[in-house]
Amino acid sequence: MLIVDEIVVRYPRFTLGPVSLQLQAGERVALLGRNGAGKSTLLALMAGQRHADAGQVSWRPASSMSDVHARHEPDERLLLRQSVAYVGAALQALPWYKVRQHFDFLQRIHERWNAARAMDLARALRLDLDAATGTLSRGNLVKLNLCAGWAQEASVLLLDEPTAGLDPVARVDMLRELELFLEQQVNTTVVYATHLLDELKGFAPERLLVLSDGAMREYSRLDSNNFDVATMTELMMRAGRRENVEVSA
Repeated sequence: MLIVDEIVVRYPRFTLGPVSLQLQAGERVALLGRNGAGKSTLLALMAGQRHADAGQVSWRPASSMSDVHARHEPDERLLLRQSVAYVGAALQALPWYKVRQHFDFLQRIHERWNAARAMDLARALRLDLDAATGTLSRGNLVKLNLCAGWAQEASVLLLDEPTAGLDPVARVDMLRELELFLEQQVNTTVVYATHLLDELKGFAPERLLVLSDGAMREYSRLDSNNFDVATMTELMMRAGRRENVEVSA
């Protein structure tokens, strides 16, 4: 279980939070919000890649859930990095490494690294394995990070605008690979952050989180079989107005 406990991040003109959230094994969660709403900040916190000004993010393996309030501060960020994979558009590699060298490096630090999955997805997304990571375009960086996220076989996969910068063909390829991944990895928790609502049709979220003005609203009992973009758009607008909304299945 991934636990977000009253986290707050303060910027000069914007404050995210307090936000609390619990993610169970195998959940499919959509995180929505306009650009600048705090989606990337929240995901980076959840992945242990940045510190909050208040609150805490923690990982509790199923074996330790008998005491969900236990704290192991020295190991917390390590637990997050081992258990949570974050996929964004930033370079998360040594810039002089070739793509295949980057994969070799990741294999040495991730115990569950699936080398075949990384290579198969790289080929499916038409990613040049001999290109230096520091020369990759934004779209190819997304592809690189997708391959790394898939191959880590982490318990939680955080997708931060995963189609950003992809051309139409690569976007279709990525969404198809995601559907296959979801079919195969039924116990992996996946959070998909986007403002492109049509992408969520194939994702079929079980829960919807909407960020607006630093606050998060949660909508449950979402019937993904009856998903339509108009409904999601209305929920985003209502969250912005901070109205109480309940979605019935």
